[in-house]
Amino acid sequence: MAASKHIVLQFGTSSASLSAKIHPLVIFNICDCYVRRPDQAERVIGTLLGSILPDGTVDIRNSYAVPHSKSSDQVPAYKG
Repeated sequence: MAASKHIVLQFGTSSASLSAKIHPLVIFNICDCYVRRPDQAERVIGTLLGSILPDGTVDIRNSYAVPHSKSSDQVPAYKG
């Protein structure tokens, strides 16, 4: 079995710029989840899915909402 190569994005103080390409479906999904959130919800939490292109650009191709409940300053995710 070949060893897999993992790339981890780390954000810190650096002079290098980071470029991202966000597909229109992602923007639509985020807006749709925000509009459909329960009346008492103040925020929407989700996950972005994508990859890093050979030129270093982060290519965000999809997203989905993560169900959660607000408890004080913490937001636990459902394990359902």
